[in-house]
Amino acid sequence: MQNTDYKIAVIEDDEIQLNSLVEALQQQGFTVEPFTNRENAETYFAETLPDLVISDIILGSEVDGGFDLAKHLLSYNQPIPIIFLSERQSEFDIYTGHALGAIDYLPKPISLNVLIVKVKNLLRITGAPKSSENTDEESKIAHLELAPEQFKAYWYEKPLDLTATEFEMLKQFAMAGEGNVISYDSLQSSTQGVVERNTINTHICRIRNAFKKITPDFNLIHNEYGRGYSWQDKS
Repeated sequence: MQNTDYKIAVIEDDEIQLNSLVEALQQQGFTVEPFTNRENAETYFAETLPDLVISDIILGSEVDGGFDLAKHLLSYNQPIPIIFLSERQSEFDIYTGHALGAIDYLPKPISLNVLIVKVKNLLRITGAPKSSENTDEESKIAHLELAPEQFKAYWYEKPLDLTATEFEMLKQFAMAGEGNVISYDSLQSSTQGVVERNTINTHICRIRNAFKKITPDFNLIHNEYGRGYSWQDKS
């Protein structure tokens, strides 16, 4: 797919910063929809869902406007990847952003070059055409089914609440099968660098919680110290 095929929504209450972001993305050929507040963005989403959302956390008088926007996006049936931009860099804020499904959480002042690279990597994952006939992406784990073309996974025939990035990470376990260790590098590579090494554990926690919503006693993804993670019953 060409960059012109992708639509990116940018939400930033500072118009100077907003214009800078929009210009940088448009120069790369992306279609950009700019917004200065959460309400207008959500109204737009009701009509058209973008391929990616880039949002500040503080939006006008709403100190958690970006987080509220992310909660709103979770109500849709398809995962919409989010990149947060914020001066707030506490561990709690970063954790909250990822817990709400964010793909990345970048500090302000933002490096436009870094942002562009991350956007391209992310859209390469979520926009790459996938064939539903690809048997190489069938799950080797019992009761776990994959629908790669939709970035969806099913546990006991019930859909898991995962972002596109978390789906790519879970797919590594499904394709490797039980008892095999998935290295940190493999998990990071599966997202083509979108996920940083120090945020892998946050995404694994979200994946575990998605399973627990269906089977509360889920305990099959384990940390293998210094190596990565494995899927196995250690009880």
